[in-house]
Amino acid sequence: MRIVADLDKIAVNARAAVELCARHGVSVAAVTKSVCGDPGIVRAILAGGVTTIADSRLDNVRRMRDAGIDCDVLLLRLPAPSEVEDVVALATQSLVSDPGVLRALSTAAVRQGKTHGVVVIVEWGDRREGVMPDDAEAVCRLALDLPGIELAGVACNLNCLCGVLPTPQNLGEFAAFVESLEKSLGQRFPIVSGGHTTCLRFVDQGLLPPRIDHLRVGEGILFGRDSIADVPLPGGHTDTFKVYAEAIEVADKPSAPAGETGPDAFLRTRTWPDLGIRRRAVLAMGEIDVNVEWLHPTRSGVTIVGASSDHTVVDVTDADPPVEVGDELEFRADYVAVAVAWASRCVRRELLGGSFTP
Repeated sequence: MRIVADLDKIAVNARAAVELCARHGVSVAAVTKSVCGDPGIVRAILAGGVTTIADSRLDNVRRMRDAGIDCDVLLLRLPAPSEVEDVVALATQSLVSDPGVLRALSTAAVRQGKTHGVVVIVEWGDRREGVMPDDAEAVCRLALDLPGIELAGVACNLNCLCGVLPTPQNLGEFAAFVESLEKSLGQRFPIVSGGHTTCLRFVDQGLLPPRIDHLRVGEGILFGRDSIADVPLPGGHTDTFKVYAEAIEVADKPSAPAGETGPDAFLRTRTWPDLGIRRRAVLAMGEIDVNVEWLHPTRSGVTIVGASSDHTVVDVTDADPPVEVGDELEFRADYVAVAVAWASRCVRRELLGGSFTP
């Protein structure tokens, strides 16, 4: 199995996101965690006009730095106490919420002779990470007082754990909170980061509150769409990643299982309608390699039946052209599929597009 990223289309998406946001005074940090900070893809994104990369894992940031990428990097996952030395060494800025970690970052920055930027993340309803609003001023004041630390701004995050949707209303409330916080502190934040890809439609519609001037955009750049709202990025490409898997068996088989059924290999319980005898292909690709649910066959007449750890079964009765053993079937891959496949050691990763290939 292999997965292919089209670098030229990703660069176009990056340019589209940057230009859309720039028209409304919003800057963009491109999120690369779903591709493990792949240096070739990062270079394509930078070629599209992005100046800051955001990632959640230090190993990914280290991969970029080892490849000679020296742009600003925002660490998205809150630093663990055991990571602070590497955070300061590798990332330009990090999201923070814990005073103790903030002090540890200060100590590490002083030790390394650096100034580390921090963005205080505020809990705004999704109940994942973030300092509670009533405590935000104290954490910001601590950041202002600590040596080696620069308070770069504040942020909120929605739609990740509990699925709380960003809206013009709750983002407006966040913007009003930020303005009140700035008044109390007597300074204006360089960065007010209000969310991620799903906020791009508010930018496009002129509904993003003006005080929010920064977004963390992954899916919109890498996949050219907002899957939550089911809308494409204006001027972008949605076919940036393709997965290919080889057919290792093709045969006519009954569509209904024989015998008592229960949970499958991944403890999923499903029902299987009896569609009679169908022609099925077994592919050399499974759930260990990729999240099959988020793949979309591109050959006419091919549908996904299901998958186990190492095999995917597709119905090819109506395939045009017909599928034979040895054929490589193509699938368009969405965010979840790519995030799993790009991290798998068993999947061959390929970059399409000579301009940005390292």
